[in-house]
Amino acid sequence: MPASLTTGGPRPEIQHHQLTAHESETSEQDADDKQPQHPHTNPAQQIFSEETAEQREYERQFTMPSASRTFRVLDPLQPDQGDHFQSDRRSSAAVNKAGFFQRKWLRLWHQVIKPAFPEAIQDVKIILGMSALKARIRKDILDPAMFPEVAKVAHVRRGIDLCPDEQSFLAKRKERTRLAFAAYMGLDPDQVHPDDVPVVAYGGSGGGFRAMIGCLAYGAAMEKSGLWDCLTYVAGVSGSCWSIAAFYTLGKGSNQAVIDHCKKRFSPYHPLSGDAIRTILSAPGGARVHLGPIIQKSRSGLSTVAMDLYSVFTTGWIFFQDDPASHPGGKARREVAGYQRTWHKYSSVREYIDDGAQPMPIMTAIRHERPPKHWEDKDRPFKEPEHADGSAADAVDAWYQWFEMTPYEVGCDEISAWVPTWGFGRPFSEGSSTMQLPEQSLALLLGLATSAPAAPLASYLATISQSLPTGMVSDAAHKVADLFAKCWGKEGTEEFQNHHPLHACHEHNFMYHYTPLEEGERRPRGLENAPRIQLIDSGLDNNCPTYVLLHPQRQADVIINMDASSDVQKQSFQERVDQIGSRRGLRFTKRHDIRPGKDTSDPDRFKGLYAQIYDGAVCERPKMVVDSWGHTVSNPPAPAFPKDCGMIYMPLLPNGKAVAGFDPSTAKFSGSYNLVWTPEQVDTLVKVCEANFAEGEAAIKQLMHEAWQNKRAAREARQEPLDALPR
Repeated sequence: MPASLTTGGPRPEIQHHQLTAHESETSEQDADDKQPQHPHTNPAQQIFSEETAEQREYERQFTMPSASRTFRVLDPLQPDQGDHFQSDRRSSAAVNKAGFFQRKWLRLWHQVIKPAFPEAIQDVKIILGMSALKARIRKDILDPAMFPEVAKVAHVRRGIDLCPDEQSFLAKRKERTRLAFAAYMGLDPDQVHPDDVPVVAYGGSGGGFRAMIGCLAYGAAMEKSGLWDCLTYVAGVSGSCWSIAAFYTLGKGSNQAVIDHCKKRFSPYHPLSGDAIRTILSAPGGARVHLGPIIQKSRSGLSTVAMDLYSVFTTGWIFFQDDPASHPGGKARREVAGYQRTWHKYSSVREYIDDGAQPMPIMTAIRHERPPKHWEDKDRPFKEPEHADGSAADAVDAWYQWFEMTPYEVGCDEISAWVPTWGFGRPFSEGSSTMQLPEQSLALLLGLATSAPAAPLASYLATISQSLPTGMVSDAAHKVADLFAKCWGKEGTEEFQNHHPLHACHEHNFMYHYTPLEEGERRPRGLENAPRIQLIDSGLDNNCPTYVLLHPQRQADVIINMDASSDVQKQSFQERVDQIGSRRGLRFTKRHDIRPGKDTSDPDRFKGLYAQIYDGAVCERPKMVVDSWGHTVSNPPAPAFPKDCGMIYMPLLPNGKAVAGFDPSTAKFSGSYNLVWTPEQVDTLVKVCEANFAEGEAAIKQLMHEAWQNKRAAREARQEPLDALPR
């Protein structure tokens, strides 16, 4: 359970029934395979018994690597058949020997406590099951049958070129987009040369569930119109990353399927409510799937913070599936509500893109960097949490590095370094992984990309404890939650007790000690001397994913940016696109200077603004730029984009003809931090997005046609004939 439960009043000392499994690191798997033997004790006895010094020592040792350790396992109240150790029931004679006091508590437990507080009992079961879960995860993360990637060492790739897998994807996607482009534009496929087809990319902004639903709704409209099949890339910032991840997982390549899922999932519970968390953790395998990644992360030597919990619980609730019995036809093992064998892995998206069938997804996060001479510590540039207390605004010559996450690689073109997605999250040294762990869960990756909505995280987590009754049961739960929090180490425990507004997640730095040193040489401050990095929501720098779509090797011709930001009516996009364009050596100019009408009741007030054309022309990179804080600073380093690029800007504006009186930017239910939406509210936003796309589609076709003509003219100028094309 979330460690917000660790706050509270005085709590009684508690003893837990213990199991001992002496094991070393080399014999860990054999020990885990053995079935623990122990007498069964009743639940009341397990909760209201004295905690021993050995148990406290186990909790202290959990985060300390050791060649040989003693593990103490807490027995859950009612051992689960799937995820917990099994225990033999004590005979009635043995129970009688427990004495009068124990019999009284047993009767109280079954006749009073359990009927009165079933949800609280379930919460305590989940908490007490954590030790057994930790043992299970220790075994699973070594299993190559479950995680084939643990048999491989991950290596850092250097350079600005696209990885071979992405290059292969582009070759296969090109023929599909040629046919789709011809159909969408009403052209004869035989007259469309593959090299003339524009590379079209779709980007979604941040903005919480408003951005997620908006990105999906525009995407669904693109699917219906045929534009989606013309896309080569789809990228997201913050909330739109939820859309992208859901499209390739639970949506199985359908935006509409994800929208339908959202209408069922986004109410009545908040993702961080006790009901939602209890639901996903109580599903078969739920604790393993959702808490396993955090246990693995701690196992790797990293401290876990509130954002890690936000990641797994929010994503876990968004992605939680209904009972498959209502959707028959799957494998037998999947005919159980919420069943998952392992956690979602981003690399599994390859099944949709390796053959070029779908556009390649790109999720984004940023890292705050500054010159090493200004670093505040030898292994990190800022104090924590620098982005929560506002100190970032006063940093000297600081900038944000954009990291991109694809099903193939995670990396940053600014530092020209990349690692396989299945290897991100492992410790690295000198360019190779030193601990061969399973791929980090998609939920934790999404936590890096979607951290902005977690600003009021403390109040969200506080709601969970409201489901527990006051008195001895909740006191027991609080006590066990204290032990649970200690598993994450001192920093993780303080995170919850002090309610810090936002700590960035810690990740292993794959550039750590990358460059070998000569004997006696000291490594200077800087990225290669930092064992950890912190990646945060890229919306803190720019709310559209323009930067990653302007990777110089991706050769984008048309970028369609859907903007669900709350300030879309404040004419701020020009500043945002200038900020990124200046880094890439492009100057974007709005083609038509159209202003919204002043009559707020006019349904045509925003006519001509639903799809705005920006022409990007190559220019010399300026030495000084205006950063996200409004300061004039040195232009951050970035590889320049080599050619002109057009852009369609599609702000999520009101559409009175679709839904009268609704403004997505100001309506209370569509606020960036609201994570509870009714089906009717989802439908309302979808209707506006579909209508906005329909009004702007002509501009999209216009820019795509221009890009095609320009590429054809350039090819013909090189005197390349139209090749025979496959039918």
